[in-house]
Amino acid sequence: MTSWGYFASPIGLIRAAASPDGLLEARLAGAPSHEEAGPGWEHVLAFFDFAEAYFRGRRPRWRGRLDLAGHTPRQLALWHEVMEIPYGETVSYAELGRRLQMHPRSIGAGMRAAPVLLVIPAHRVIHADGRVGGFAGFSDVKKWLLEFERRTLSR
Repeated sequence: MTSWGYFASPIGLIRAAASPDGLLEARLAGAPSHEEAGPGWEHVLAFFDFAEAYFRGRRPRWRGRLDLAGHTPRQLALWHEVMEIPYGETVSYAELGRRLQMHPRSIGAGMRAAPVLLVIPAHRVIHADGRVGGFAGFSDVKKWLLEFERRTLSR
């Protein structure tokens, strides 16, 4: 059984879902149907706190648990590496590929599969020439997040 809820953000509604073991996903969503509090609800609330701090420009660090069961060891290694990219900074697909001995296209596929928006900051991974990339079809959201972080850092 999972718990889920919705967080209204400047980039749209984010649906967060959790198991008793941790946060499963946080993704942009359409209109909410309803919220379901049950086992794992505390992980959904932890994400809401994280997202609220993020959108207030506080540069939070995720301290909750993630439930990434069912993902490959390569995906997990990639996502852990991406979680270390500092707020307001970017790393290229190629650089991550070098670090992890993976093809840049594999890095892109891994970013598209990242299940937890903001906590796994896939928006901080860009092309070597500065293009932002697709962000699972939400390149405008990726640009907004990067600019938001830059503005926040300049305050």
